[in-house]
Amino acid sequence: MTGRIKGEKSCLSWLVDWFIDRLGMEEFTSTMVWRHTLHPVYSLGGLTTLMFVIQAITGLMLLMFYVPVFGETNMAYDSVLRISEEVAYGSIIRGLHFYGANLMVLIAVLHFLRVYFMGSYKRPHEVTYIVGILTGLTAIVAGVTGYSLRMDHVAGEAIRIGNTLITGMPGGKTLAQIIYGTGTFDEIVGRYLAYHITLAGLILLLMLVHFFSIHQHHVSPPYDGSDPEPAVPFFPNHILTEAAAAFVVIGALIVVAAVFPAELGKKFLPTKELPVGQPEWYLMAVYAGIKTGVDPVFAGMVVPGILLLIFVLMPWIDPAYSRHPRNRRIATIYGAIMVGEFIAFTIYGMLTPGEQIPLINALTVAFVVALITGIPAARYTSKPVPPVRRKPVKRVRHTPLVLEWGKYIFVLLLLVQLVTTVLGIQAHLQGTYNLAGFYFGLSIIAFGWAFFTAKVILLDAKYITRPVTSS
Repeated sequence: MTGRIKGEKSCLSWLVDWFIDRLGMEEFTSTMVWRHTLHPVYSLGGLTTLMFVIQAITGLMLLMFYVPVFGETNMAYDSVLRISEEVAYGSIIRGLHFYGANLMVLIAVLHFLRVYFMGSYKRPHEVTYIVGILTGLTAIVAGVTGYSLRMDHVAGEAIRIGNTLITGMPGGKTLAQIIYGTGTFDEIVGRYLAYHITLAGLILLLMLVHFFSIHQHHVSPPYDGSDPEPAVPFFPNHILTEAAAAFVVIGALIVVAAVFPAELGKKFLPTKELPVGQPEWYLMAVYAGIKTGVDPVFAGMVVPGILLLIFVLMPWIDPAYSRHPRNRRIATIYGAIMVGEFIAFTIYGMLTPGEQIPLINALTVAFVVALITGIPAARYTSKPVPPVRRKPVKRVRHTPLVLEWGKYIFVLLLLVQLVTTVLGIQAHLQGTYNLAGFYFGLSIIAFGWAFFTAKVILLDAKYITRPVTSS
């Protein structure tokens, strides 16, 4: 019996190396991931991309059953109701699309805030930063056209507000004819579907530009000015971590979609009196401004546009070399105030469904929030800090206790996956698809964690270190 000669590659290793060579990906196999980028906040961009992939896949699945026709009875709404109640796993697919869309916008906002407050828009990342903002705005418009396709009372209100804003712009009547056509709901539904798909393609294009720019200029160094420290190889260690995280997130979304089915409002009919629809959370602050009675175009487009333009121009408004938030006083104070205003007016809008907001009340809230958030930010930035010049950190191999128990954790996770898979198959055979989705979601979560545990044991163990402390 002969064993493989030491150093000889397995067939799988040869196959992987062959693909890497033919795809020209040698750079990825030699790239090291910086230790500071292993922090969870640096994974927000990747999670946003994952949400987009989920949107694309579930959107195509929903298109197989969606009827983009209004007719006399709102057939579009009826088709969405059928997807939710009659199509196998239709409610879960809708939930994945609905929650994935909201999570995509939320994670994109958090990603933007990470980039903004850590000064990652500094040279040479200005274009990357602006393209990221454009991608986020496109995602929000895609979200509006997407939930308008449900044609419930929320969609009806969204279409009405959109038409009002477009018509009120200079040259808006001509633009409204281009966007809405004759204005019949049959035409609007068809056009909104076309816009939704086109915007998804535009998001993909902007993401590719964003990724290319990041690849060219690399991730920003630590914001405190210290030197970056290599941690683990990008391939396969880091990319497999991202894959494991993707399984966990997808499983969690399936569980949420199964337990909390996506909402569907009341059927929209032009002749029927319906409750006033509230927009999704990411537009609630703008909606609150519109409800103050100020000109809708001014409140819904001009003011938000100016506030956003300041964010876009911040790389030039705040040209200081340092990326530390304490050394970027203008940017930090402005960002803190805007985050506070967004949260305050989002809550204000949610607490006043279908009600007008007195302008004096809105101005008072804006002023108080500016003081509450601006003063602490001004104090925080009153004492600039110099760049950190750390000496190279000495590290030694470290085996944490959880790693010693890793094989037992791996086996336990596999048992959880096996049990939940069996329960999911049983629920599927009984036709209880939401319950089956719940169990399958748990199974996917367990698989993701088992995959991550195995990767840590097999690939990451030799990279786990701890700094040497001087006694």
